[in-house]
Amino acid sequence: MTPPAPFRRRWPWVTADLQTLRNVLPGRLAGVPADSGQRIEIPLSDGSGDRLVARYHPGRAPAPAVILVPGLTGCDASRHVLQAADAWVAEGAPVVRLNLRGSPPGRSVAKGHYHMDRVQDLADACLAVADLDPAIRRQGIVIVGFSLGGALALRLAQAPSRPEIVKAVVTVSAPLDLPATAERIARPRNRLYERWLLGRLRQETAPLWRNGPAAVRAAVQGARHIRDFDDALTAKEAGFRDAADYYASCSPIRCMERLAVPTLIIHADDDPWVSPPSVVERGPLRVAVTRGGGHVGFHGRGSRIPWYVGAAARFVQSCQG
Repeated sequence: MTPPAPFRRRWPWVTADLQTLRNVLPGRLAGVPADSGQRIEIPLSDGSGDRLVARYHPGRAPAPAVILVPGLTGCDASRHVLQAADAWVAEGAPVVRLNLRGSPPGRSVAKGHYHMDRVQDLADACLAVADLDPAIRRQGIVIVGFSLGGALALRLAQAPSRPEIVKAVVTVSAPLDLPATAERIARPRNRLYERWLLGRLRQETAPLWRNGPAAVRAAVQGARHIRDFDDALTAKEAGFRDAADYYASCSPIRCMERLAVPTLIIHADDDPWVSPPSVVERGPLRVAVTRGGGHVGFHGRGSRIPWYVGAAARFVQSCQG
């Protein structure tokens, strides 16, 4: 892949909101077909019997396997995942489009639901991917996480349980500070975004709360903000007292000094959902904050593939020496 030039927004996606909305607006975008690749199921090690569902595209060239991890209410068929997969598949790299626990494509094989403390789920996925092909064990794995998926990848990169086969992590628009992100998404200018996310969350988690206690059903259905939803359901599912406890314990910003692999954080200075991270490059950490790009947008001039794909590829190549 050719190293990318500095990000410059492409007409007509010239505002933060248009960059953010591009992935859900009608219109054709580059990307692998949603039903392409081999469907695989990954057993989890927590004894729950839950499994993750993923789509695997075998590699054709010696390169690290790329695991793409979607964000909140995303899945293997999210447009940004399909676009990123298209670029790496074209280069011959093995690619895995991962679904987090209980996301719609894997709802039938999981009783539980993903959250920011499911770090071992991602570790289990990496170990399973390593067994797909001996070449992957030789070349290693790169995790590319979007939004919440990126924050989860950072937590794995900080964890003692990180499999050694993980050689690098790239995050795109990841929330490092969960309390600050909850506050930002709750701003009046983001009300439509938040309503959209809440609707998708209620639908996605319905098996957890629809037949539960009346107080939980009422709290979930009455949630006006993501923080309210996390207070009513997510924090309890994750084993925390409330949303404040969950956010404080699971924010990647708390442990950035523990990063154990080369890590690139990509963020836009105008992201309407997540503030640019207040972290300093040191050790294995690199940070790229672009002028414009929105939230998981980065639709730039000169390519129909989002800018972060080239930036991530260049970073991974530099890590390989």
